[in-house]
Amino acid sequence: MMLCSIKNGFFLYDGGSLFGVAPKMAWQEAYPADADNRCRLVMRSLLVKTADRLIMIDAGVGIKHADVMATFGFSELKNFDELLAPMGYKCSDITDLVLTHLHFEHCGGCTSLDGQDLCLTFPNAMVHVGEEQWKTMLNPNERERYMMIPADVMEAFKKGKLNVIKENFDLCEGVQLRLVDGHSKAQIVPYITAGDRTYVFAGDVIPTSAHLSLDWLDAHDIDPLTALAGKQSMLEEAVKEGQWIIFPHDAQLPCAKICKKEDFQILEKEMLNE
Repeated sequence: MMLCSIKNGFFLYDGGSLFGVAPKMAWQEAYPADADNRCRLVMRSLLVKTADRLIMIDAGVGIKHADVMATFGFSELKNFDELLAPMGYKCSDITDLVLTHLHFEHCGGCTSLDGQDLCLTFPNAMVHVGEEQWKTMLNPNERERYMMIPADVMEAFKKGKLNVIKENFDLCEGVQLRLVDGHSKAQIVPYITAGDRTYVFAGDVIPTSAHLSLDWLDAHDIDPLTALAGKQSMLEEAVKEGQWIIFPHDAQLPCAKICKKEDFQILEKEMLNE
């Protein structure tokens, strides 16, 4: 089993949104913000190589949404062929694409433009999404309407490459996909066991290492109380089992093992080949 963290671009996100109702004086030392109160976040994907699969977890925003990119200050975007080439892989080598949830900065890279035509970025990959995520994309609620763009994943459905997950699911040996509510309904949280370690790709349940604290949540969580309960349960298990948390949006720290004192905090850091 091989794991590699992949940065596929950055964007700017309002600090008041990122940390919800917590005042800036509470979080400003935990995560930096610029003069306009914007935090620089990364879009982090995870490449997982097993005995017979090459799995990509999350796909960033892609490069086809010019309007979204202007609004959120996306920068340093790279296509996946460019990102995979140094590792000796091509997009066509990916067997599975796991989308933690269908907000555009996690799934936009699922599809690309070939001239004027929309095509699958990973043409041979089965695309795994949560059933409730798929239902929300087809009939979005008011909280997530502007965060979901059907063109990001509809091509996978049209080409028979969409696998809709209704419950916790073992993708293959060592890779379990669990469903967690809160930030968005039934988002996927992959648990990857490599040797004696288990890595948890936390998705937006825990977007950055600063969000290890139970004191703040993203203002865009659709159900804050459920999000807090899911986050606390995940962290309690991580401490008990010695699991490593992968942060999808932390621009500086990809992964950490955690402990609990007065609150949850970093015990040990890991860069995951980034």
